[in-house]
Amino acid sequence: MDRRCAAVSNDLFEIAFDAATGRLASIMNRVTGDDYIKADVPTPLFKLGCLVGKERIELVAASAPRVAMLEAVEALGAQAADAAAGCGKVLQLDFAGPELRGIRATVSVKVTPGDAESLWSISLVNDSTDLTVVDVLFPYVRGFYLGESWEDDVFLYPHHAGERTVAPVREYASERFASFWRAAVHRDDADGCYWREINYCGLASMQWMYYHDDANAMYISSYDPDFLVTGVRAETGGPSDPWMGWGLRKYTAIAPGACWQSHQYGLAVGCEDWHWGARRYRRWFDSVVSIRPNPGFLKSESVLNQCYNFKRNGVIQNRFADIPRMFDEGMDTYGMRHMFIASWNRSGFDQDYPEYHPDMELGSCMELAEGCDYVNRRGGFVTFYINSRIFHIKSDFFERLGIPWSIKTAAGGMYHETYGPHEFVVLCPSNQAWQRRLIDTAVWMVRSYGATGIYLDQLGSAEPFACFDPEHSHTDIGLFNQGYMRVLDEVLTKIRAINPRAFLMIENCGDVYGSWVWGNLTWNGEDYDEFYNMYKYTFPEYVQVNMVNPRRNLEGEAREARLHADLNRALMLGSVFWLGMDKVTSLSESERAYVDAAVALRARLTPLFGGGVFADSEGVVACSSGVKVAAWRVSGCGNGVAYVVVNASRAKGAWIELALDAVDAVSAADPGTTDFTLLGIDGTTSRLPVGEPACDVIRVELPECEVCVLSRGLAL
Repeated sequence: MDRRCAAVSNDLFEIAFDAATGRLASIMNRVTGDDYIKADVPTPLFKLGCLVGKERIELVAASAPRVAMLEAVEALGAQAADAAAGCGKVLQLDFAGPELRGIRATVSVKVTPGDAESLWSISLVNDSTDLTVVDVLFPYVRGFYLGESWEDDVFLYPHHAGERTVAPVREYASERFASFWRAAVHRDDADGCYWREINYCGLASMQWMYYHDDANAMYISSYDPDFLVTGVRAETGGPSDPWMGWGLRKYTAIAPGACWQSHQYGLAVGCEDWHWGARRYRRWFDSVVSIRPNPGFLKSESVLNQCYNFKRNGVIQNRFADIPRMFDEGMDTYGMRHMFIASWNRSGFDQDYPEYHPDMELGSCMELAEGCDYVNRRGGFVTFYINSRIFHIKSDFFERLGIPWSIKTAAGGMYHETYGPHEFVVLCPSNQAWQRRLIDTAVWMVRSYGATGIYLDQLGSAEPFACFDPEHSHTDIGLFNQGYMRVLDEVLTKIRAINPRAFLMIENCGDVYGSWVWGNLTWNGEDYDEFYNMYKYTFPEYVQVNMVNPRRNLEGEAREARLHADLNRALMLGSVFWLGMDKVTSLSESERAYVDAAVALRARLTPLFGGGVFADSEGVVACSSGVKVAAWRVSGCGNGVAYVVVNASRAKGAWIELALDAVDAVSAADPGTTDFTLLGIDGTTSRLPVGEPACDVIRVELPECEVCVLSRGLAL
């Protein structure tokens, strides 16, 4: 083999490595002729984070690897025979050298004819005497942009429910990303690159990323059924040195004398937009995870009454005796059957966690139980807030329980976080002592107070970490996610034994966590390119609960515009509205009118969202400037299609164009559906005639309406 270049390819792409260093040299899209690597950025294929005592060092390969080309089954072993079927080839790179200090690494890249995705893996043998590998960054690839310019490239990143960033080379080097709280971009002092890395599962909701322009695409993912804590990393050189890079970091301890074999990673080269990546990742996910069904009555829910207004910062706003009045107010105004109760615990919201006992100033335990009983007897149901992650350092029990239960760094420290004026440490969900307390608390709320739902705050929102505490019950450092999986499974099993209608909610999103829960409270902030469609399209059956309260940091026209935008997005996604009756009273007359109209439309669309599948922009060919469209499809009985259309400026002459084949099947099944039914946010229904298709495209002229729904074959 040519020692200057080692390559593996099929009819769609070629991946080449510098055989002298093992570095990635080229990724060629054979369909478009574009070599994705545009910048020569020295990058090892992997980095190993290692501990010498409590000091972390980083090792990278520098010596030339031994290169071999193997048949797929020979390289991957009998256990991977199914994945290797199809006459695949594997390029194998074996690394060993003095710079790795006794650690041997083997990288394998498998390619199958006709498949746009290559499958990567790494195995490590630790023959050192003093090093423990604790994190593995792999595959680590840099130097990319697509086509002639990086300015039209689009990056999909799984922060919370998803981000979609145009020109990330520029945007990731901007001040707004540098100040992005937990998901910020940082600057590397050594080589000047900009990087961000968020951990899965929680702050990163999924283990895949996508990068594309109009002609080319690249997908990178981890197919890890162990769900280890995983850093999802993106890098750029910025506009003055334009390139993008990616990596996936696994946290696992590999001691001297031990070995480790990774699960597979996917790297695809194609021409399709990000929906291809979502479908490919979901195909893998369905092969390893079973999604638990939720009680059928929840399909009828469109809005919940969030009540954080009991006790906050020492101020009492309501007491347990007020629960009946608060429930009736929400029920009478918006039909809110679902009452979400937070700030009920000792000292109120964001204090004294995890002392989950009714605050004495708010009333007795019996008053709380009687309030919940009132809700239940009138056809409603209650969800209780419990923070599942942090321990208040001012708690009387912090020294004896908080410190032992907390996550420990490699140096023996704890992770401290501040919310408002209060400081907390992060607890270890894979330690059985904290698991037991959290599980028992959730079950107690259902058994003693008649709760139907349990909301576990921060579980899918804040960052997971590796834990190095040798006194904890977990067997490896990266099992944070597995700990929460056990919590969710045991809580759900136990509360459904008490109440078959019981369910779980979590803050924000985590794909494996979502398989146990009904609702994901999704939020972060549109200033950071939030794109909930990424998570919703990948997991359309996961219910998103979207905050639609007026923004506290805005006033006047800006607040009203943001209120409309939040409501409109929730309508497009079929989300449940997260609405506080105490916030409604602060609305202006025009704001209140729009909230009323949006809540009414959301309730009317509940059969569509409960029985349909979110298809994002599939079948939407084009639309006029400022218009957004989400497709929903219903199959089986009541087969049909609907498009939720937002024309925020109510522009005259706005239009959308739909692919004929996306709506033709409905018309063929029901000749009476050649026109669309138009449902406006004002509640009016009419027929919308559609002209003859041109070039297999239907053009639909839109009314001057901020939100409308176009449907065929459906009774809305």
